[in-house]
Amino acid sequence: MEKKNTLSAKMKHLEEIVEKLNGNPEVEEAVKLYEEGVKLSVSIKTYLEEAQTKIRVLTEEGEKSVDADKLGRKDF
Repeated sequence: MEKKNTLSAKMKHLEEIVEKLNGNPEVEEAVKLYEEGVKLSVSIKTYLEEAQTKIRVLTEEGEKSVDADKLGRKDF
């Protein structure tokens, strides 16, 4: 299965992991799935925190151009 790095793809993959864990897998598989789920949830949380910061800065600055340093990223 092709893995995408979009938020919706990560959320869907996390849902799939939860479904598999609810199916009572073997202990080894459960640990592997749990670890993958934790990593995914951290990634999702980080993305959402960055998005929240961007929204806050954009709201405060209005329609002015935004300094990329204020967003914590320099790739803009």
